[in-house]
Amino acid sequence: MDAELIESFLKNNPKARRAKEGVIIDTDNGFLHLRGAIKTSDYEGLGEDATFFAPFCSVADIKKINSPKTASDFLLQLRAESIVDNPRLNRVFLARKGNKTNWSLEKYYLDRKREETYLSNLSKGNYEKLKSIPSGSVYLDGANAICTKTKAGNIIAISEPLEYFLYFMNIFFYGEDFGIKDEDTQASFRIAQRIMAGHESFDFDIDPRGTLPEHIHGWMKSITDLQYQFILGHEYSHHLLGHVKDSNLRTDSLSSFMAMHEGKHTIQHYKYSHKLEYDADWYSIKNIKGNSKFKDDLSKAAFLTLMYLETSRIVLDYTNPRRTNQVSSHPDPSSRIYKIRKKLNNKYGFSKDQLENNLGYLKDYTEQFISKYLVFNFDSFEEYGSHYLPSYKTRLLNDRVDY
Repeated sequence: MDAELIESFLKNNPKARRAKEGVIIDTDNGFLHLRGAIKTSDYEGLGEDATFFAPFCSVADIKKINSPKTASDFLLQLRAESIVDNPRLNRVFLARKGNKTNWSLEKYYLDRKREETYLSNLSKGNYEKLKSIPSGSVYLDGANAICTKTKAGNIIAISEPLEYFLYFMNIFFYGEDFGIKDEDTQASFRIAQRIMAGHESFDFDIDPRGTLPEHIHGWMKSITDLQYQFILGHEYSHHLLGHVKDSNLRTDSLSSFMAMHEGKHTIQHYKYSHKLEYDADWYSIKNIKGNSKFKDDLSKAAFLTLMYLETSRIVLDYTNPRRTNQVSSHPDPSSRIYKIRKKLNNKYGFSKDQLENNLGYLKDYTEQFISKYLVFNFDSFEEYGSHYLPSYKTRLLNDRVDY
């Protein structure tokens, strides 16, 4: 919304006030947030839904979303559908767009550094088999990863909330080594569990939970990227092992995977037996060739990921034992850890003693989290919104006014 239009609203409507983006108009039924204006003439012929995608998509994006032809187009469509019905995610992607005049959602996701890092450490034959499968981050509603079948081929989607879950768990687990205070590591654990349970607002870009020193953030991000690559490798391994066949396909409502209005849209995704999940875990590491350091780093990242998922399994079993989610649809995380450890060369990853010590610590901490915090703060834990790292968030921001 340009300055002239904002001033017009402020001048002609006594109930209007300036927002971080556009204006807020108070009404008898709440407030109306006007963030911008769209010229409908720019989107003629693109369908009645075009203007809903316009704030965060280019015209070229919308054409591909409306008529996807390649597997990459279908991945773009999934990304756009995950955003369009969620006002907060709209604002997140408007912030990512910023003042860029040549922005497109497809261009934003062009950076495939993490995917290329993993693929480059495979054999040439496996690289050739996987390089054409579109994969990457999508703002799925749950902290999970899925492989879906489209008319143009398979695509792999790893949810951004899962990445944030891992990032905050890394702060919790390694924070003491960087001098982070207990109150902040405890808050980080709480934020991670709220992400996994679906209670934490998906607005980390515009309302950071705390700004860590750059060297600490960079280190935590590097570990998270390795964990992402293990998850990616797990999905790739399903392809290499021949698991992606129609007998493993399931059809669900698209709204069950993302924050959108329920409708008739469905998604076909692969769901595997526990044995196939164990195999994909193992081969995600086994397939690494010629780079011992990367294999060791990836092994440790795999163990950390599964240990963290074990904490969430315990919390979710307490808060909602009947909940069906990414954790319960896979084998028990502890079992997955020991299956990998049994097959993996002892020079890679954590030793069995280290794993037992770390798992014991995490389980004890999680049980104390439940008995000393959760039972007394259940409403606060399940309230949708944002929790913060107290030492790294010196000023709480007003929603829509400050960000």
